Amino acid sequence: MQFSEEFLYHIWDAQHLKIKLTTLSGKKIAIKFPGRWNTDSGPDFKDAILEINGKIKKGDIEIDLTTYNWKSHSHNENPEFNSVLLHIVYEDNGKYPYTISDDGGKIEILEIKDQLNDDINKLIKHYSDKPYSEKDKTCKLFNKMNKDETEHFLAKMGMMRFEKKIKRFSAEHFFSDFDQLLFMGFMEALGYSKNKYQMLQISLNNPYKILKQFYNEGFTKDEFIAILLCSSKLIDHLPSTIPTDQKNKWQKLFSKQKFVNQSFDNNWKLFRIRPVNHPAFRILQVADLLYDSLETSFFHNILKLFSFPSENFKLSDFKKKLYNYFQTDNKYFPERYKLGKIRIDTILINIILPLTVIYAREKKYKQLEDVAINIYQSFPGLSANYLTQYMEKFLNEEQKKVIRKRAIYQQGLLNIYYENCQYHSCEDCSHLIG
Repeated sequence: MQFSEEFLYHIWDAQHLKIKLTTLSGKKIAIKFPGRWNTDSGPDFKDAILEINGKIKKGDIEIDLTTYNWKSHSHNENPEFNSVLLHIVYEDNGKYPYTISDDGGKIEILEIKDQLNDDINKLIKHYSDKPYSEKDKTCKLFNKMNKDETEHFLAKMGMMRFEKKIKRFSAEHFFSDFDQLLFMGFMEALGYSKNKYQMLQISLNNPYKILKQFYNEGFTKDEFIAILLCSSKLIDHLPSTIPTDQKNKWQKLFSKQKFVNQSFDNNWKLFRIRPVNHPAFRILQVADLLYDSLETSFFHNILKLFSFPSENFKLSDFKKKLYNYFQTDNKYFPERYKLGKIRIDTILINIILPLTVIYAREKKYKQLEDVAINIYQSFPGLSANYLTQYMEKFLNEEQKKVIRKRAIYQQGLLNIYYENCQYHSCEDCSHLIG
């Protein structure tokens, strides 16, 4: 039978399979949730829930026409595929009953050629020559709502998510001051999806208070950069666009500086990362901003952005100040490589505003709290991510327009996902309305 790999996506997503499934190794498989289609790099379906020999497991799904495609597509050398729980193939052409991942793990193989249900011929007739799109989704919760009800409901959910962030940061504030909390959140956000943990480790291994102490002892901006790059061993993985002599300069500075002696292997995930998205570039993008903040306070520099008379506050003026602060000039690359507004918006919503509210409540600055919450409630919609795109499948066209209008609505949608949808507990959603 001749068909494309995308045809297999239809089969898996719509579950055109027999009820009782068996892997090549003889294990019984029951599908609780097939996962959500991944349009980004990595496995074809994410966050599937399977019962394997009576044990519930959560992981990713990779689908290939043959077993050997795993190797021919170089998945065996890609750490992104270490999370794969099940390798689905139409036809097995390998020697062993398992697929081996990059980290040496054994992945169960499900050959589906002889495990298709009776609807398969009808499916072949309709879909084998068509591009794949995930099957239609319905949601009883949103089906009941008109536009106004959707706005009201998502605003409520968005504030719930905001207060959860405040609660989490407040707990962390017990151990860290505002400068460190902002530094940690900022660095983590610069790691994007692949290197969040790795960038966070830089801020944990080089605390803001210690860096400030080094600044007062006279360490230079180049030494600061050398410490961030070399202590994390990111210096060993610089993109080729950074000249070798510059790399050597940072290594030499790190070996001679008196401030930091230890290095930590952060296990950087750099597979198929474009040079402009490389974490080293992220560090260089913000090096001037962070270094200059050490003279005073990173967090209090951010607070200055909120210094508007309440009666004259304009969101457009605030955004202009925000972008000007974060998009500093840099000698290492052109202006087009400055930190993007999309990333700055995300940092504002997820980190700066929650921390500002915590500070305002702690100091009883009601006006500052009101301004921060007003910004959160009125800020335009952020750039869509894979989760908001996934959740939009549950919405009609009018509701999709609502989501894209304001960030608080997107945050509300994410709150619903994390509270209910990721656990597929649709029956529990009804209590959210009230």
